[in-house]
Amino acid sequence: MPVLLDLDDTLVDRSGAFARWAAEAVPAWGGDAGDEEWLLRADGRGRTPREVLAQRIVDRFPAAGSDVDGLVAVLRREVVARNDCYPGVVARLRELADLGEALVIVTNGDAWQQRATIERAGLADLVTGSAISGALGVKKPDARIFAAAREIAGPGRTWMVGDDIEADMAGGRAVGLETAWVSHGRPWTPAWSPTLQGRDPADVLAAVARAIRDAD
Repeated sequence: MPVLLDLDDTLVDRSGAFARWAAEAVPAWGGDAGDEEWLLRADGRGRTPREVLAQRIVDRFPAAGSDVDGLVAVLRREVVARNDCYPGVVARLRELADLGEALVIVTNGDAWQQRATIERAGLADLVTGSAISGALGVKKPDARIFAAAREIAGPGRTWMVGDDIEADMAGGRAVGLETAWVSHGRPWTPAWSPTLQGRDPADVLAAVARAIRDAD
């Protein structure tokens, strides 16, 4: 029973990594706590295109300079450098791998940044492979990126684990996947429900492992 895995804010604490970088960068640009809050909102949990975010930063903070392309590189590099797995995630992935399941990361984002994050977080040796939107030219919830991930994972009833209701859960459901939602304490809003859900990534991965064992 293969398992497809979102990366940012599911396996790794990408929002926390960005917040830690922002807490260092904003004071260096002469900003205050209000500016830091603005930057977190502008980031949109990573969904704002980096070129757009970099231009907004340059417009707001003169001390950030005027090199938008250079700032894009900084945004990617500095977040990767702070991106670590959530507690318990590595152990739960090993548990799934020990069950003999294929684990495939399916993630939206720049190809270099996502590959570097996978390496940095110690995930490269735990997963079978990855499907990255920046490399494929399509992103979740497009069915084609799930098809690419399933080609790596192999046949069988397949799970999708993620934190994004639209990209991960609705996208996975639309192509017939079992869905496991990482809520981070947020309420579920659609009329339909995922196969299972939980607050913390490690707990959701453990629940998926139990479901796989029960299905055998």
